[in-house]
Amino acid sequence: MAKINSTTYTDFVRNITILWRKGFERVPLVAKSLYDVRENQLQTTSHSSLDGFTFARIKDEGDNYFQEIPTQNYLKSATKYRIGLKATITFEMRLYNKYREMGQRLTRLGEAAAYRLELDLTHRLTFWTATSYVSLEGNTFTTTVGDGLALGSTAHTVLGSSTTFRNIIANNPLLSKGGLEAAEALFAQQMIDSSGVKVTPHPDTLVVGNDPATINTARELMQSSADITTNNSGVVNVYKGKYKIVVLDHLATTAAGARNSAKEKYWFLVEVGHTDAVLEISEQPHLISPQPGNNSDEFDTDDWNYKCSASYSIEIIDPKWLVGSLGDGTA
Repeated sequence: MAKINSTTYTDFVRNITILWRKGFERVPLVAKSLYDVRENQLQTTSHSSLDGFTFARIKDEGDNYFQEIPTQNYLKSATKYRIGLKATITFEMRLYNKYREMGQRLTRLGEAAAYRLELDLTHRLTFWTATSYVSLEGNTFTTTVGDGLALGSTAHTVLGSSTTFRNIIANNPLLSKGGLEAAEALFAQQMIDSSGVKVTPHPDTLVVGNDPATINTARELMQSSADITTNNSGVVNVYKGKYKIVVLDHLATTAAGARNSAKEKYWFLVEVGHTDAVLEISEQPHLISPQPGNNSDEFDTDDWNYKCSASYSIEIIDPKWLVGSLGDGTA
């Protein structure tokens, strides 16, 4: 078993004073804001919804009222999985080394579970046009929505109608005023309920990765007082303050969290207020620190064990709350 000891960290036991500087912190935790977050102790749950009634019908004299039975939406099950990370420090390492500095850094082990949660939440958008992906452990995560298709599709189905809808912007434009208008048109023209009747979501958030050019374009669109596509003074920017900007630092990454430049131009327009992305948590990310005499203190070796863990499930049931673009200009 790998341990933090005087052999693996020789600088901590040298007979000179080393001024330890702060290492890089991880990314902010923001992907959770796109999800409907619930806490429960159920291992497996199922999610569905029931659309409201459509339109009242004309009732001629003496006729019965028209009777309508709403159509249930697709059903999606979610099963929780557990994550964790452990670090072991030997007795000699604690006795002879600059343990205070190392101990301070080890307390950040608890954040490793939160960062993994952030990675998993973000990867539902990273792999939004795929039906599954393989995690860094080699496990296959299924990413289909209720209709069995990927979150991003040009032909999503509903249960009560043969009509389909798309939530991938045609030609996958870069983020721009024209691209945003195309995204808004999908919300206004494409979205239907389970009976095939048109519904109109109202997006409230613009989601991008940490590509500087895409971020700057998003800020120009949302913060400029004038239309960014014209040089004429006095032209109003209709997008000023219209959408909240969310930057996902893990969006353009591989399943292992390494950079993936092919995904850097991804962007999404979403209605967070009506999200059908569900995060269920049974165990919040947390750190368990060792104390002498408890189960974290190994009797035979005097080693101390730090560990972090969390338990959760992630599922997206209905895709109508999100439209997006790969940003690569493909049809």
